[in-house]
Amino acid sequence: MIRNLRKIPLKPNYILYIQKQTFLTNEYQCNGAWNNQISSSVLSKVNLHDFFNTVDQTYATKGVISAIDVDVFANSVKEPVYLDELKELLHKLRLSAETGNTLDSTLHATVRNYIEFGNIEELIQILKDPLNYGVFLDEYTANILLNKLLVSQNYEQAANVASVVMLQEDFSNDITCTLCQYACYKYISEHTPPKPTPTEEKPKKVEELKIRVKFLRNPYNDDHFDIKDTLIATGKTLVWISEKSSNNLNNNLQIIGLFAFKKYDKLLALSEEVSKTSSSKIFTEVIDLLKKKSDTVEAEAKAIVDKCVSMLSSVSSAEVSLEESLKNAIENAINKNHNKDITSQEQLFKSWVKIREVKLQEQARRLDRAKRVEFIQKKQKQMTEEEQKLWFFETEEQIDLQIEEKEKLENTTTTKKKQLQKSDENYIPPEILPKRK
Repeated sequence: MIRNLRKIPLKPNYILYIQKQTFLTNEYQCNGAWNNQISSSVLSKVNLHDFFNTVDQTYATKGVISAIDVDVFANSVKEPVYLDELKELLHKLRLSAETGNTLDSTLHATVRNYIEFGNIEELIQILKDPLNYGVFLDEYTANILLNKLLVSQNYEQAANVASVVMLQEDFSNDITCTLCQYACYKYISEHTPPKPTPTEEKPKKVEELKIRVKFLRNPYNDDHFDIKDTLIATGKTLVWISEKSSNNLNNNLQIIGLFAFKKYDKLLALSEEVSKTSSSKIFTEVIDLLKKKSDTVEAEAKAIVDKCVSMLSSVSSAEVSLEESLKNAIENAINKNHNKDITSQEQLFKSWVKIREVKLQEQARRLDRAKRVEFIQKKQKQMTEEEQKLWFFETEEQIDLQIEEKEKLENTTTTKKKQLQKSDENYIPPEILPKRK
């Protein structure tokens, strides 16, 4: 599982090798192919400061923003100072009708930029708010981000990323699924409930303040997008991903996930199924985790968990640890998909360059067409004005009639405004009386 070695020179002809644990190799990130993609002739000419001001001014005056402009900006970012501008452009694009034309290269570049410049916490907040930013992970950026978080042992943020993958409901990549499983397991096993803070007793209110509202929303929780608790979302993620295939490892992970997800009835049913299957094996970490955390649940749930522990204790134990089995699953998934993912990324980057060039050409033609239409409309307006000057004496009566009609319309609007103002001045609000007892 030790993927690479970091060299530290000590003295001449002496090199100290320090093992650095990681899952993905440096080749998986395809940095060379990515750098070639962002150093194309179009992107190398972009001045980000001027470009952002132009796009922002166009949005402020006309309320229009182009998806290809945001893509050019996202792929041209080479300094962390422009991440705030990129975030602002993504938000404006999301609020416009152009959000449906957002390019995949825009999302990929955004994730890579935030990872490269170390703003991972802000990136996760953006990923957890798709309504305002519309940034979604693809399988490659998800793997790179999960690998970085797991190497730094930031299991809570890794679990948040796994929950984002679960909400996207795309479990086609085996590397992504196994990394998500490992992140969820590590977070659940090392999670400690926060200590309750002592609350000060608030003084009793003498008078109640009542506010009139139009309507009240009934409380609703869809048990999916409305989940705000990281531990519960992590449990659901572990359950959903482990349901892909039925084997001993996935069954054990489902047990842990159902416990964290607080689906105790399903946990009991799965425990019964595992205990009745002769080929089943249980990891000792699963039983230890249930025993350790059973005191944190309610009394009714604790009885169910204790019953599950007693049933699972009768199942034969696995020879290796759960964490080692998870790492072996990750290793197998990487060996199976590593070269394929690298090849597909390189092809994808080349296709994005061609798509960007085509989109820019289409936008240039569209803007040129709009300029020509605007020029023709100005010419037509000038011609009508010249015509009125030339034929003024022949059409004088018609012009007078048009002026009279405009004056009548103006008079009617002013009288209506005056009437409305008078009615507002004479308006008396209803008196709210207390209810009779």
